[in-house]
Amino acid sequence: MKLPRLRRTPDPATAEPASASPAAPMMLQVLIFSNTSLAEQEFGAQTEKLRSVASYDSGTRSWHSWIPLDRPGRAAEMLSTLFEAARVHGTTIQVQAQPGGEGGPSGQTPGRP
Repeated sequence: MKLPRLRRTPDPATAEPASASPAAPMMLQVLIFSNTSLAEQEFGAQTEKLRSVASYDSGTRSWHSWIPLDRPGRAAEMLSTLFEAARVHGTTIQVQAQPGGEGGPSGQTPGRP
């Protein structure tokens, strides 16, 4: 999976650090769809990988997780797992930034049921 590169640099006079803005994203909301066309053994491997970073919702037949941007080590671990699932198994991953305090799970460790 190749991500596009943005080459624009912000105007240094107007640029603010992400933490200075109250609307700065503190969490990434992740929606994940398993590749269901895999052989049983490979599908099981994909499921085990996703289970370590997300919770399954049988109603929508999708996985959900929150990636904490204030915990870089955990965020890197979760993103690596998700990129690996996409690369190896063809898993579909959708990510949306959420401002701090909006819509995130309260009292939960992101990626853990």
